[in-house]
Amino acid sequence: MLTAVSGLVKIGKTNTDNYKERMRHLEANGYYNVVGLKRFLAIELADYDDKESLLHEIFSKYQVGNSELFALDQDLIRQLLLSFDGRVIYPERIKKEKEFNKITTIRKKGALFNFYAKGLKKGDQISFISDNAITAKVADKRTVEYAGSLWKLSPLTFKIYQTKNQQNESGAYQGANYWQYKGKKLKDLPDIVQQ
Repeated sequence: MLTAVSGLVKIGKTNTDNYKERMRHLEANGYYNVVGLKRFLAIELADYDDKESLLHEIFSKYQVGNSELFALDQDLIRQLLLSFDGRVIYPERIKKEKEFNKITTIRKKGALFNFYAKGLKKGDQISFISDNAITAKVADKRTVEYAGSLWKLSPLTFKIYQTKNQQNESGAYQGANYWQYKGKKLKDLPDIVQQ
């Protein structure tokens, strides 16, 4: 589940028979003093106890206390869950393999984005394509400063969409697609420096 806190996700398990009721309860009541939970991805697994333990162990250093909350990139979690052998319960009617391949491609492209390779330097201002009043400053080759905090573009893009109570069609946010520099989309800027 996604939370109202950008970059914070809940990873847990429930019975398939109880899934819808559990989701309604969490969405209405929150979890561990965190509200605004929304369904993100659910997959039915034969060995769900083992898988949940594995995920909690893999991401233990990103875990909030003893909770099921983790400070993680939502696309990473989505990619990992889609790699498991199981049936997707939510969202309904997605093709698991196609979705996995799409997210894998997005993550590969996002991992390679480098402001400096695109000719930008520390302090350069970029703006959100759909609202030029929203700006951020390049902090280093992979992050920007926005509202006094450092962000990677994808989580920041997701946060801005959440703030506007909107979501893009795919649910994935490749940041370089949503920001521009001097009127040009970041992803379309040519590489001018070797990475």
